[in-house]
Amino acid sequence: TEKPFVHKSAFSNVKTNFIYHEDFIKIFLKILNKKGIFNIGGKSQSVYEFAKVENKHVKRKISKGELPLKMDMSLKKISKYL
Repeated sequence: TEKPFVHKSAFSNVKTNFIYHEDFIKIFLKILNKKGIFNIGGKSQSVYEFAKVENKHVKRKISKGELPLKMDMSLKKISKYL
């Protein structure tokens, strides 16, 4: 996602592995020549927890079905290369 988190509110009950573009590219370059399918992301946390680090003014919001509550991924495979 963009840095800083640009939205005014973020879901506190939706788990993801969001990372910023600059962090994604660092990981991507390390695995560029590897074969297979890799999930690339950050630690599993709520969107609100992620957003709050860079945007202290972000408001907490509850998803009422707009998004699945669990959208985080397994990062076991990628962790071998980091």
